[in-house]
Amino acid sequence: MTVVDIRNIFSERNIELFYVDSSYIYYAEEKNDSGKNELFILEYDRSTRHERLITNYTLEDPTFVEHIYAFDDSIILVLENGKNSLWLIELSKLDGAERNRRKIVCTGAFRSCIALDSKHLLIYMGPDEANKEMFNQYRSITGCECLCYLYNLETNVKHFVKNPLIAKLGTAHIKLMNVHDVRYAVLLDPFADEDIKRGYYEEQRWINVDIRDNIWLCLLNEMIAELESGSETITKKCIASADIKALARYMGTNEEKMYFRAKEFRTGLEKICSYNVFTNALEIEAELPAPENGNTFYIVEEKPFSVFSVEDDKSKVSVKGIVNSVAELTYPSSLGSFVTCIDNRYVVTRKNVFNEENGTSVPMCTICDSKNQKYEDYECSCYISGDTLVLY
Repeated sequence: MTVVDIRNIFSERNIELFYVDSSYIYYAEEKNDSGKNELFILEYDRSTRHERLITNYTLEDPTFVEHIYAFDDSIILVLENGKNSLWLIELSKLDGAERNRRKIVCTGAFRSCIALDSKHLLIYMGPDEANKEMFNQYRSITGCECLCYLYNLETNVKHFVKNPLIAKLGTAHIKLMNVHDVRYAVLLDPFADEDIKRGYYEEQRWINVDIRDNIWLCLLNEMIAELESGSETITKKCIASADIKALARYMGTNEEKMYFRAKEFRTGLEKICSYNVFTNALEIEAELPAPENGNTFYIVEEKPFSVFSVEDDKSKVSVKGIVNSVAELTYPSSLGSFVTCIDNRYVVTRKNVFNEENGTSVPMCTICDSKNQKYEDYECSCYISGDTLVLY
C-alpha cells in the first residue's frame, strides 16, 4: 500500500479529487471570492510534493455543476445547470491551455454525461417544459426517457444517437474498461430493480413477454463510429443474460475481467461470475451464501474488483476476502465503517466525529495494520485508487 498524505496542501479547503496515477493527483477546488464563484483545476506532483495550478474559471452562474474527466494529456470540463445548454472545455494538462471551448445546445434539459474517450462525449437530455409533448411522443415510439447526443471534440459536431439501447441506458449503465490497450464499453441492460424482477418471477404465470437482464460488450472505437454514422444498430456481444427466473447484475472490472452477480430466484443461490475479455473465458469465481444474521453483509470494490464479507457484532468487525482477496482479519467496531482492504493487510475505515467546540462533524479515516495490530487515525477524508490511499 502507498499512502499519499497531502492534508497540509488541502487544509481548510473544499476540494474534489478526480484522478490519481503513479505520478500526479488531479483535483478541483471551488471558492467564493468577493461574491464570485471560482473554480480551480490543480495538479499535485507526488515526487516533488508541489501543487500546480492548471487553470481557473469564474463561474458567472452560481448554479453551474462541473463534470471533470482526465486523460493522458488532457482534461475535459463540462459545466451545466440542468438546462438545455452546457459548456464543454478541453484543457491541456501540460500548461492549462484551452484546446477547445464550446457552448453546446441540445433539446430538453441536461440529465447526465460521460466522456467515452478524450474526443467523444455522450450527453443525455430529459424533458423540459418547452418540449414536454415532443418527449412524450419520443417515449411512446422508442421507449426511451431521454434524448442522447454524441459530441465529437475534434470535429465539433453533435450527432443524434439513433441506437435505442444507448439512448435508453443512460450514463450509469455504461462502464468503460481498458484491456491490453484496447478500449471496451460494457453496456448494462437490466430489466428492472431486483425487487421488481422478483415480483415478476413470482407472478410469471400471468406474463407472456420476455423479461431479461443483459450485459453487452462492445469495442469502444467501433461503437463510437457506428453512433456517429447514425446507425440504429451497434456491434455488440452478449456476455451475460438472465430471463425471468434469474438475475444478472454488473459488479466491476479488473485488468482483464468483467464481473457480474448471478442469482436464481427459485433457490436463492447467488454466484459471482467473471468474463475474461481477452480469452473469452466465463468462470464462477465464488458463491455468496445468504448471511446467517443481520450483522453480515458484503462490500464490493468496483475497480479493481474485489469482494469482502463483513460481519459487525458491535464490538469487533470481521473481514474476509471472497474474490481477489485472501484477507482474514478483525478490528474494533469503534474504528468505523469498513471501506476496503489493501494488500490483504491494511484495512481502511471511515467515520464522522462530532466536534463539540464548533458543533460540526469532521471525517475520520483510520488505517488498520492487521499484521502488527496498529491503528493510525487521520482527521481527514480519503481517496482510494488501486493500492494507493490519498489522505486529504
